[in-house]
Amino acid sequence: MDTFFATVTWFGSLYLLLPFSILICLLLLGAKRPQEAILLGLNLIVSVISVHVAKLLFRRPRPDSLGLLVPMPSDWSFPSAHTAQATAFFLSITLIAIRILPPFWAILTSLISLLIVAGVSYSRVYLQVHYPSDVLAGLALAILLVLLVQAILPHLYLPPEK
Repeated sequence: MDTFFATVTWFGSLYLLLPFSILICLLLLGAKRPQEAILLGLNLIVSVISVHVAKLLFRRPRPDSLGLLVPMPSDWSFPSAHTAQATAFFLSITLIAIRILPPFWAILTSLISLLIVAGVSYSRVYLQVHYPSDVLAGLALAILLVLLVQAILPHLYLPPEK
């Protein structure tokens, strides 16, 4: 299971999520879906900034662990950035899927997204780089931010589609 969780944890890394977000946003813009592109891009950006500001405010040290399977990150522990980023990205993907895909594909996308977020969340504790409360805080922060962006987005001015 060590290799599995060391791999799953990458689904919360910006090295993976940022290029995928840019690619999906470009595809959404090409499909004339600017609201969905903004939803995804804004949620990821807001979550990344918020989680790193929270880390600086709380300054919680990481767990003391021996025999780590991955290098110990150099930043603070609380909240989990991997969890927050994965949650923001995959919750956004779920909301977009519900908006634009047929029901079967939207449900499948939602289930896969849920499994990935759960896997990333658990991997951070399994890999001993976070406390469970770090992961729960990252999850809660991202959900709240995505809901806030989702609520605000319809009030932003977007030029009419041609």
